[in-house]
Amino acid sequence: MADPLEELREAARAALAPVQGEVAVPGLAEPVEVLRDRWGIPYLSASSLEDLWFAQGYVQTSERLFQIELALRAAAGRLSEWFSDLSLPSDRFARTVGFGRIGAREAERWSDASVAMMRRFVDGAREFVTSAPAPPLEYAMLATAPALPEDLGSWAAAFAYLAWGLSGNWDRELLRMRLAETKGPHAVATFLPPLPPDPPELASASLAGRLLDGLPRSAGQGSNGWVVSGSRTASRAPLLANDPHLLVQQPQPWFEIHLRAPGYEARGVAFAFAPGIVAGTTAHHAWGITNVSGDVQDLYVERLNEDGSAAAFDGGWEPLEVRSERIEVRGGAPVDLEVRETRHGPLLDAIPVGSRSSEFVPLEGTFALRWTATDGLIEPACLIDIVRAGSFDAFREALRGVSCPGQNVLYADVEGTIGLQCTGLYPLRRSGDGAGPVAGWTSEHEWDGFVPYGELPWSRDPGPGFLVAANNRIHDEDYPHLIGIDVHVPLRARRIAERLRAEDAVTPETCAAIQVDTVSLAARRLLPHLLGAAVASDRARDALERFGTWDGDLSADSREAAVYQAWLGAIARVVFGAEEDPETFAAYIAAREAFVCSALPEMLESEDPPPVGGTWPALLGSVLEEGLDRLEQELGPDPSGWRWGAVHRARFAHPLARLPGLEALFVAAEHEVGGDEQTVLQSGVDGRLGFEATVVPSWRQVVDLSNLDATMAVISTGQSGNPASPHWNDQAPLWAAGELRACPFTRPAVEAAAEHRLVLVPG
Repeated sequence: MADPLEELREAARAALAPVQGEVAVPGLAEPVEVLRDRWGIPYLSASSLEDLWFAQGYVQTSERLFQIELALRAAAGRLSEWFSDLSLPSDRFARTVGFGRIGAREAERWSDASVAMMRRFVDGAREFVTSAPAPPLEYAMLATAPALPEDLGSWAAAFAYLAWGLSGNWDRELLRMRLAETKGPHAVATFLPPLPPDPPELASASLAGRLLDGLPRSAGQGSNGWVVSGSRTASRAPLLANDPHLLVQQPQPWFEIHLRAPGYEARGVAFAFAPGIVAGTTAHHAWGITNVSGDVQDLYVERLNEDGSAAAFDGGWEPLEVRSERIEVRGGAPVDLEVRETRHGPLLDAIPVGSRSSEFVPLEGTFALRWTATDGLIEPACLIDIVRAGSFDAFREALRGVSCPGQNVLYADVEGTIGLQCTGLYPLRRSGDGAGPVAGWTSEHEWDGFVPYGELPWSRDPGPGFLVAANNRIHDEDYPHLIGIDVHVPLRARRIAERLRAEDAVTPETCAAIQVDTVSLAARRLLPHLLGAAVASDRARDALERFGTWDGDLSADSREAAVYQAWLGAIARVVFGAEEDPETFAAYIAAREAFVCSALPEMLESEDPPPVGGTWPALLGSVLEEGLDRLEQELGPDPSGWRWGAVHRARFAHPLARLPGLEALFVAAEHEVGGDEQTVLQSGVDGRLGFEATVVPSWRQVVDLSNLDATMAVISTGQSGNPASPHWNDQAPLWAAGELRACPFTRPAVEAAAEHRLVLVPG
């Protein structure tokens, strides 16, 4: 009897694209050479940019076709054509927010250079679909065929969909409102306390180019990046390190690639659905990215007339824009959706919750969403200018094309310059700070444009000799504009700076070690207070005794880290009063950072009793028992076998791994991981769902500008989206071990590392 999994693997093997020899490809003007190293990283060499973008589209689609179409369908709100009513909430949300409409407008705004760049990429992608040896396995399982759209607006919508996950604080606005309604106004300050200013020695400078001269400030759950001046490195040349943090997923989000054509060469990572290099290295400079965590979304409470056809504004009524959307549903009747918009944006009827944003809950009230993405996303051609820049000034100018999502872009070049530029659109509000929903029926809260690009924070060659951007607030209290108030605690950024300051001569190995650092500054702050718990049982006394010598390292093999995390979960439930209001608690604890890193330490450091009454020693002691009970249930009664990594794992699973019996085929890797939301090795969890890691480093890069052939990097699983490929998960062991692999840059080094040579010739 045939093995069903083996039959599926055989179907997957049939879809593998050739990597050796010669392939005729209609649409090319001249041949394009594609070299691949042992990791399947392609090196494309073309005679023109036009052929380079076409070949990039062809090659990336040959490895990631299903992932690309999935992203395009998610942006267009067309997943239900594949997955029936399982994906209907996602499609409704995508149609309501209007990723497709934003994409269509964005494509119309693109420059001629951007249109030409995207057109060639899309043509190359579609050409691969035409000539593919067989459709990827997923299409056979879904009984459908690949269908990549031709119009550029559909591809621009994928940029909007990407930007959504890296934008704004609108969910935090709703949480503040709910906390005030259910627990009283004091609860907002208690559970979502504003971050205090750093002491003077930790603050940045005052304005513009001097903003980042000191230690970094608030950090977030997005990415780490830093650059070190040659004055502080062993090679006497700058170093750059970057590790973007994204959702755990398979295929992994980046496509690593090396692109070369006359007047253009770069190696790094690309979006699977788009041309160019987003972060990486040229012969002149290297650059990395971290999310700004700025506030680029506002919610407006609207007053509608009796029939809901118009919204009040400044004493009058403005008709709503009403649009009908039809969502085709596989195996069922189509669903008609009416989307209504005010001057501020679409009226939302549901919101995604949790880190994965795959669950939606109804939204009560009449809220319109204003989002900077409607004013611009990423100009594709700016990725050409970023590569061609011959100076930091030219590099900064090229970054004007990055509007949403805003990124802090780190820079280092072979001439010794290091720098950082904040990018993006940040509203100039007539009043308010974007902390919560505002009245939409008055012009008092309108936006009057955006912070001028020339006034966004930036820095060049700061005095300390390094710059860190870990989603941190990159300006001090004297900065005249509002980038956002929902910045994150500065713990990752501070730990990076702490380790860099400890080194007299920073090396690439130093940077690689920092990237996997699991020391928690939050734990170090909380420990003195936790040690005051009043305990009664032997097991609790043993736990406290071990905490007395613990250094706050959340390593995967740490028993103390496991107890600490279980204890924190129990403290949060009791202090918040989760049983009385489970819905608000779930919304609050999904992102644990506010409680663990701000609210709880401030409560413990104050002289006030716990919000639920009693004393802190008694409360901490009782909930420690609850945390220990939880670990016994999950890991057994013997504490010697408890480890943080045993309950804190990262599972890289393809969407089809949800189907029973297919885990062996579609789960690319599963690892124990250390750290949490605010360790440099970021491994955040959805606090509602347990300890599984949901956000991790998706790519790590370390560049020594003295020797580009010594560049090192790793992605979380592998290059290919095909489970039959040797590159489906071949980098996973390196990633899990905290190791990096060589990334040759010069032509001789690339040729020496090449194991396959494919030539795409005009067909």
